[in-house]
Amino acid sequence: MQAIEFSSTISSTPAIPGESTCHPDVEALRMRALRRKARRISAYARFNVEMLNTLALQVESDLAALHH
Repeated sequence: MQAIEFSSTISSTPAIPGESTCHPDVEALRMRALRRKARRISAYARFNVEMLNTLALQVESDLAALHH
C-alpha cells in the first residue's frame, strides 16, 4: 500500500526539475517529504526481506529435521 502511495506521488512530479512552478522552498519541502517516504518504504522492504529469509531458514531446518 505504501508503494502505491509513493508511486502516485512520484508520478505527479515534473519530468524536468527546472519545470516546477512551485516556490523553491515549497519544492525543497516536497522533495524532503519524498525522501522520507522513500526511506520508510526502503526500511519496510528490508524488514520484509529479513522476515522472508528467517522463514526460509525455518522451512529448511524443518525439512532437514523431517529427513532424519
